[in-house]
Amino acid sequence: MPHSRTGAAVRPRPRAAGAVLAAAALCGLTACEASDSSLYAGPGEESSTASPTFSPEKGPSSSPSPSALPPSARHALTALRTARDAVPDSTPYHLVRDHEGTPEWEIKLSAARGSEWTVAVSDDGGTVTDKHEDTRPDDATGRLSGFAVSLPQAVRKTARRLPEQELTEVATEKNTQGTDLWEVSTATGTSAEAEEVHTLIDTETGKVVREKREE
Repeated sequence: MPHSRTGAAVRPRPRAAGAVLAAAALCGLTACEASDSSLYAGPGEESSTASPTFSPEKGPSSSPSPSALPPSARHALTALRTARDAVPDSTPYHLVRDHEGTPEWEIKLSAARGSEWTVAVSDDGGTVTDKHEDTRPDDATGRLSGFAVSLPQAVRKTARRLPEQELTEVATEKNTQGTDLWEVSTATGTSAEAEEVHTLIDTETGKVVREKREE
């Protein structure tokens, strides 16, 4: 028969430990986890929650609600997806909204196998109206693999900064220090007299390094 120790005081469980266990159980029942939105803060953009966060170079792109963006930005993002579907394994590096005749988006893409393509997409972004392979290589395509910030991310960031502006063009640019930039051009309208804003975004950090206004 087992022998029990005599004379040893039975110590009650500390109330603090019990409170911790109760809190843990309650948290498990109520799903006390950080909001997923904090995991998708794009380069140079603040998250809605403090933790966890990713570094600008490795973090997933931010994807704000489509309804939060102006129409031209929403249509541009849709057009970029449509163009990438038309050219699998490709990266867009230039976008322009063509207002001549029937408005549409013209998008240049670099494909994984080294080819380059131009895809025209309807103004609402949903339909490919033309597609052809480019015979003249663009110098920008050789640098795309080093960009931590994509063209769609640059569109989203600018649209959130300038929600009243219409997106007109996105192109690659270099400053005097040789830093690769996205130049996102927007305007207050489609007329020739409309004020234009050129937002320059660092492709490595996602920070806006300059904003130029032209009338």
